Amino acid sequence: MIIGFYELFILLNRQTYSLFLGKSIAKFDKKSDKDGTIVLLMETNNLQTTAAPPRIHTTLIAGFDTITKHIALLLFPVGLDLLMWLAPHLRLKGLIEAWMISVFSPISDVPDMAEMMEAAEAVWALMAERFNLLITLRSYPVGIPSLIVSTLPLQVPGGEPVFIEVTSLGSALLLAGLFTFLGLLVGTLYFAMVGRAAIHDEVRPLKTLMEWPRLSGQVILLAFVWLGLLIGISVPVSCGVSLLALIGLSVGPIAILVFGSLLLWIAFPLLFSPHGIFVNRDAAWVSIKKSIQITRVTLPTTATFFVAVMLISQVFDILWRIPPEDSWLTLIGVVGHAFVSTGLLSASFIYYHQADKWLESVLQERVSAA
Repeated sequence: MIIGFYELFILLNRQTYSLFLGKSIAKFDKKSDKDGTIVLLMETNNLQTTAAPPRIHTTLIAGFDTITKHIALLLFPVGLDLLMWLAPHLRLKGLIEAWMISVFSPISDVPDMAEMMEAAEAVWALMAERFNLLITLRSYPVGIPSLIVSTLPLQVPGGEPVFIEVTSLGSALLLAGLFTFLGLLVGTLYFAMVGRAAIHDEVRPLKTLMEWPRLSGQVILLAFVWLGLLIGISVPVSCGVSLLALIGLSVGPIAILVFGSLLLWIAFPLLFSPHGIFVNRDAAWVSIKKSIQITRVTLPTTATFFVAVMLISQVFDILWRIPPEDSWLTLIGVVGHAFVSTGLLSASFIYYHQADKWLESVLQERVSAA
């Protein structure tokens, strides 16, 4: 595990060097075979001039075409949204309100902190009112997309849903961990089926179920890597913000900017880290390293692809949120969100597959030429 984190750190730093120095995507060392022969492998430079990465518009079109052929894949996100919307809501209102009293009361009389604490208290009060523990079923980095996670409705058609108050912190943590684990398992099945449909134009549920245990193990390992990186960023940033706040500096916007920049710098090379597990059946560490390599060599195109995906997703989400949360018209938004999000996921698998094949062919040509 330590070696894996070290390799990941080295690859992430190479990502930074490549941005500023134009380094190559692959660096090879001298190796010796059993006969003592020295095999020299070259360091490639400017591979982007040799061939072109996948085209964004054709990839997006192919992704949505795949979902129209395998429309049953929408049952995963539609089912999750209906569960979060119509099933009994597991609330933590009492626990959150008790935490707010213990945290905000001692510093509410500090003049410099009063305005900031008032805004934070309003946010947490809204969270206490709307939070539903079932949203932890939407796991990351592999999970089923959900529209309801972004709205957290308090109303259902015909009135209010059944509210179940979770009064124990231990029970809340246990349920959150269980739901996250279930989300990863079902999300693995969803990703595997969408990936197979995108690459092979088939779903083959029985074969996917046979591969499900191994894929789930790699996905859980990947989730722990993402969690470790998130904690590694959050802890020093929060400590720095607390230290600056103690000496009287208002660092709210600066802290958000620094945290967001660090998170983006770390997360962007890892956006394809789940894809290798499902496309090539790679191990988690191999998939992570390949994701960093692909995003580095195709940086402009990959960045544009993810910007396009985010814009399409956010623009349509505005449309899906128009119906009121207590109207059955919300079902249209749920189905529409399921189609768009699944189509974009399918497009990302196609983009990754094409970029991976292109990268392998270019490396083989350069090694052969050497």
